[in-house]
Amino acid sequence: MRVPTRKEVRHLPPHELAPLLIGWMEHSPIEIVPSRGQIQLVIEVLLDRPDAAEMAPLVTMCRNYSSDA
Repeated sequence: MRVPTRKEVRHLPPHELAPLLIGWMEHSPIEIVPSRGQIQLVIEVLLDRPDAAEMAPLVTMCRNYSSDA
């Protein structure tokens, strides 16, 4: 398990980024579970991408996770 970098969030295609985000959010040890603030930063980076429309499912996933956290 690893935490995706901002560069990865900014540049990876959705099919590569989704498993990284899911792993971080759902399978992290308690010490590195993302906070709401960290997830909000991911959302901001996703929305700032040139392909932001393609990122809509990942943004929704992050918002759902953040509201449950």
